[in-house]
Amino acid sequence: MRRSDDGGFTWGDTLRVEPFDGLVSRYPSIDLAGPDAPLVQYMQFDNGWNGARQVVAHLMGGAFMDPVQVSAPFAPGEVCDCCPNQIVADGDRAVALYRNAGPNIRVMWGAASTDGGMSFPVGAEVDTTGWALNACPSSGPDGYMAGDSLRYVWMSGANSGAKVYIGSALASDLSLGRQLKVYGVQTSGVQQNFPRIAGSGDTLGVAWQQNVGSNQEILFSWSVSGPDGLERPDTVNLTLSGAQQTPDIAYADGAFHLVWSEPGTGQVWYRKGILIRAVGIAEGQGVDPVSSWPNPVDDLLQVEGTRWDQAALFDALGKLVATLPVTAGTIDMSTLGPGSYAIHLSGRDGAKALLRVQKSR
Repeated sequence: MRRSDDGGFTWGDTLRVEPFDGLVSRYPSIDLAGPDAPLVQYMQFDNGWNGARQVVAHLMGGAFMDPVQVSAPFAPGEVCDCCPNQIVADGDRAVALYRNAGPNIRVMWGAASTDGGMSFPVGAEVDTTGWALNACPSSGPDGYMAGDSLRYVWMSGANSGAKVYIGSALASDLSLGRQLKVYGVQTSGVQQNFPRIAGSGDTLGVAWQQNVGSNQEILFSWSVSGPDGLERPDTVNLTLSGAQQTPDIAYADGAFHLVWSEPGTGQVWYRKGILIRAVGIAEGQGVDPVSSWPNPVDDLLQVEGTRWDQAALFDALGKLVATLPVTAGTIDMSTLGPGSYAIHLSGRDGAKALLRVQKSR
């Protein structure tokens, strides 16, 4: 591990996380219990790649202490030896998430700490799907702390094909809250995988990879009222053909930041999503529904109604690129280049609306 204290401009010396114990280790994940308290979870094997298990190491006095077992003695058998893990921490609370394998029940487990990761006295199954699979799905969990609770996502193939689930648990003892599919109306022919979650309190976003036929897309759903309030998902990627894979997501200052890979071009892509329902709108005011046409648009975009005065246009990266007048229900977009735009409308009596349009040329 290396540390930066200036936003990544300079980096300190390398610190060894695993001890010189002769064991085999892989798949690390990291989170901060505090500014000087990184926790690293990783998979540990005996020589010969036997006895797969999950451990957590914490930093003390400038060095990492010997790792603490988190899958043993709680989960039966060995852990899933090709599935990544995720450590989630906030202050004294920490939860080590992982997928177990024995006896071929590939469900998520967690181990809980209330002393900043020095010990994990509580372990429990946090995935009630009961997925039986005699193979390795190569897909793990992700989560974040929301007060005294853990919010987390994972993939399970137990019901109607590979689907993404979201759940919550009390961080101290892993007692479970609700568990539900992120977008439960999808048929078995739609395969979902590699979910990631980020948020603060009840504001959260979930990103995942979704396969329909030969195409792979990146989907995103968000909520400002916890898991039960997740909106109908949007497609994040702009290229709709080919493979878009393995997303990741972060949340800060009212915006979600998403990245994903595009193997066909060998590129990593980024988009920013701004929550206009969570920020930038006076308390008590909503976002009005409004229709627009045509979409895609060449030059002139027509918007429903005459109460709109101004349109703020954001590009695919979430950057404000233009502020245009709305004249007689028309926005002149002729000076803008082709691409995808989010349009924030504002008008009389505090009216607000959001449009998403594609400019063809």
